[in-house]
Amino acid sequence: MQPYDVLVVGLGPVGAVLAARLGAAGCRVLVVERLTEVHPLPRAVAADDEVQELLGRTAPGLLGGAVLDVPVRFLGTGGQRVGQLRFPPGVGGRPGLALFHQPTLEERLRAVLAGLPSVEVQLGTSLQGWAQDALGVSARLSDGSSVRATWLVGCDGASSTVRTCAGIGWGGRDLRRWLVVDVEGAVDRPGFTYACDPARPAVDMPLPGGHRWEWLLGRDEPAFDPRPLLPPGVQVVRETTYRYGARRATSWRRGRVLLAGDAAHTMPPFAGQGLGAGVRDAWALGALIPRGEVDRYEPLRRPHVTAMTRLSLFLGAVLETGSMPGARARDALLGSAFRAPFLGPWLGRGGPRNSRSGVLDL
Repeated sequence: MQPYDVLVVGLGPVGAVLAARLGAAGCRVLVVERLTEVHPLPRAVAADDEVQELLGRTAPGLLGGAVLDVPVRFLGTGGQRVGQLRFPPGVGGRPGLALFHQPTLEERLRAVLAGLPSVEVQLGTSLQGWAQDALGVSARLSDGSSVRATWLVGCDGASSTVRTCAGIGWGGRDLRRWLVVDVEGAVDRPGFTYACDPARPAVDMPLPGGHRWEWLLGRDEPAFDPRPLLPPGVQVVRETTYRYGARRATSWRRGRVLLAGDAAHTMPPFAGQGLGAGVRDAWALGALIPRGEVDRYEPLRRPHVTAMTRLSLFLGAVLETGSMPGARARDALLGSAFRAPFLGPWLGRGGPRNSRSGVLDL
């Protein structure tokens, strides 16, 4: 068997950041990814200042071309603005919000890994099975080979094979369905918008070279044709329905097996913290594994993940208010809060969103 310090399953941004940090520390790393190419369409789009700093420390320029420092608007039942916030500069003066193109980020991360001699990447290869003992994990791969690693880390998403095979529980719940549409072309829209209309809640945001819209679907409603709602002249590059979830593994470790990113936890996208939570996981594990301090991983990461999941659920509840009386009451309360002498400025800076998770100190 080929010996490695760490076997990473999954080469999305989480697995790539983990492998890059471990490789920079001199660890022998094998990354296996069942797909042969980067998924060509954007999924995650947002990074706060701490996540920007972590990616910048992984390699300069990973978020080059991102849309930076956009205002965030909350529109009420009639389309009126009830509040606006702008995240202040954070770590190292980085903007509080960056909106990026995930396929470009993943291509750049793969180029970083190609320059690390202690990191090996096998594309088109999946994990078939594994057994662990007190000293490590023996794994079988889809190409027929067997490998031995001191640690196995599942960065393989919400439907994680690693988590399932480890017998780790998956608690929480699935939420409402949304229609997600990405377009290419110039769009004249001011910033990031939560349209809190009970008739059709929506979110839209600028992306590099285009724009994204998301519309809430009724409980049994099929997806509708979004084109009449889009500006003329844009080209739809992605149109899909997605059911968001708020779930968490009952444990992020089972012996020599660890979970990171969506394999360990998922949250709705409304606070823009999903991918960032995974990048923070990867950064933490990239420091703790070489130090032999893996026991610190979940106690360090769980509180921040819990807080950001609660914030995401709260924002989702604000956005998805379904009754007109409830929506009008929400608009009045939200508008009063943004106008209040002390509460308003606090909300305008991002309110309860806390980008400081503690992983920068590792």
